[in-house]
Amino acid sequence: LLLDGGKMSKSKGNVVDPYILAEKFGVDALRFFLMRTFPFGSDGNFSNELLIQTINTDLANDLGNLVSRTTAMVGKYFGGALPAGCRTCAEPQPFDQELRTLAEGLRSVYEEDMETFAPHKALDEIFKVIQRANKYIDENAPWALAKDMETNGKRLAHVLYNLLEATRICGILLTPFMPESCEKLFAQIGAPAESRTWDAAAEWGALPETAAVTKGENLFPRLDMDKALEE
Repeated sequence: LLLDGGKMSKSKGNVVDPYILAEKFGVDALRFFLMRTFPFGSDGNFSNELLIQTINTDLANDLGNLVSRTTAMVGKYFGGALPAGCRTCAEPQPFDQELRTLAEGLRSVYEEDMETFAPHKALDEIFKVIQRANKYIDENAPWALAKDMETNGKRLAHVLYNLLEATRICGILLTPFMPESCEKLFAQIGAPAESRTWDAAAEWGALPETAAVTKGENLFPRLDMDKALEE
């Protein structure tokens, strides 16, 4: 790891203490940052700015946002448990299949990257699905569907189930990088142990339809860049 383009050394006094970073940002976030940012086996240029930016962009904005928005909507519109039958939809939309296809194919591309020692690429594939899921929220506008539950209730439940499923699959594949955070993620989406396995990552629909969903604390709160740098 380089700092400002040069090697860290005790004589220069520019060694970054990982314990301080782990204490400040959490072990999961630090491990994720290192594996996401630097290709395995090659040099990487470390900076506090890049670390904070990665936490804010990937973990707070993309993953954290997906989990908190989805769990909040299941709580708000369905009291924390979706109705039976939400796996299927009478009139599926093209973007339902787009999200599902991407999530279903994720484990195989992830496995290939991990087998060739490219965890940064594996993480990139996971975040393509997370970003697609966030876009799926905007495409479906659940808040608009919720205005007429009699007409759109089943569609809304299906949309939210798809989001929970995509989150579950991503959570399984993120577990080696962020085990503690993924435990919290699984607890929030109500994923039982059998739906968190490697085999279950290749299977769409492993989350029980009526899983107990709870909006917990934000997994990754946004950081104030200036404040964090000063500290």
